Parts: sequence; C-alpha cells; structure tokens
Amino acid sequence: MGVANNAAYLAWFEVGRVEYLRELGHSYADVHAGGMDMVVVEAHAEYLRALRFDDEFTVECACTAVRGASFTFGYELVSDGEVACRGFTRHACVDRASMRPVRVPAWLGEAVSAGSTT
Repeated sequence: MGVANNAAYLAWFEVGRVEYLRELGHSYADVHAGGMDMVVVEAHAEYLRALRFDDEFTVECACTAVRGASFTFGYELVSDGEVACRGFTRHACVDRASMRPVRVPAWLGEAVSAGSTT
C-alpha cells in the first residue's frame, strides 16, 4: 500500500474539528439542530511527509480565530513526533433555512479566548 490520498487529510481535519467541538460541549449535530451550519469556505493543507497505510497519528486542532460570522481552525497531523501535515480551514456560520451569515456562537469565541485545543 502506498501513501495516504491527499483528500483524506481534509477528512482527518474534519474529525479533529468535530471532536474539538464535542469537547466544548457542542457537537456538530447540536449546532445543526439549532438551525446553524458551519460551512467550509477555504481549506489549505501543507504536506510535509507522507502518511502510509496503518501509520498511527494524532490530529492536533484548535480554533485559532473568530471574526463576525467566520472562524478558522488550525491543524497538525503528528506521527512519531513529527508533523506530517499542517493546515487550516476557514468556515462561515450560516442560518440553515436562509443560508445567510450569522454570528459565530459566543461559546466558540470564548473557547478561542481561553486557548482551547485538542
């Protein structure tokens, strides 16, 4: 088996983001049920070294910026003490019904101010 497909890294970023929100006590399902979606508007990945089949790694993730209706997550995929990939995603908060921008929830802004990471 070769190296991990580059598209898989975005899915791993999402796993980190979902778990980060869950640790804050606000699962994606809860946010969605509350009438809000957090849509990805930009994604960036910097591939530093290959991850291969059956490699074990951790996804380190933090919400790094909140501004109005958008927020940014930063990620590092770490294997054997080395960063294999570094990246970010930028998101917009929108009302599910209208798809119009809404402010980032206060609890997420508070987590960024407190420096929460996972």
